[in-house]
Amino acid sequence: MQKKGREKRGQVSTEYLVIIGFVLIVLVPVTIIYIRYTGSTQDVVGGAKTSYLASEIVKAANEVYAYGQDSQKKIKLNFPDGIESVAFQGKEIVFKFKDSKGRTSEIVEVADVSFRNTFVPVTPGQKDLIIRSLGVSVAVTIACNMNPPETKAGDATMCNALCTPPRSSCTLVCVNKAWTAQSCA
Repeated sequence: MQKKGREKRGQVSTEYLVIIGFVLIVLVPVTIIYIRYTGSTQDVVGGAKTSYLASEIVKAANEVYAYGQDSQKKIKLNFPDGIESVAFQGKEIVFKFKDSKGRTSEIVEVADVSFRNTFVPVTPGQKDLIIRSLGVSVAVTIACNMNPPETKAGDATMCNALCTPPRSSCTLVCVNKAWTAQSCA
């Protein structure tokens, strides 16, 4: 009688181990596939958000250009993780996006107007951008604070973008929540 009880417990233990083994054989590949596709999905979403950023900036640039010199528009945009740089090259805005596998791709949008080369930080998070018509071109800058009014010495990139004709030094003053160049030298 004791032998049959031991055999049953041994059989139950063996069946239990077989079931656990089968579950692990199924679970490990499913987990690996899930991790791979989760990374791919995040890359697709990040790329789509970056493409949306570029199209919104281009749309605003075309709009303020159509309204004429000194018109501006403020847009709020949320920068996703993975953006390495933003470059304004003629009529193109070029975002460099790095995916979870370390590959870099470029997302390019073309406007009807030339961009002045300005610096826009690419840290993740929400940013207030000011798109301002300079007559024959458009400048994209980060919004400034008017309370109290900000004034600062401009670096070569900002002065080059905001002075007409482009200059290497200037004083930047916050006017209507946008940086305006004064005393261009």
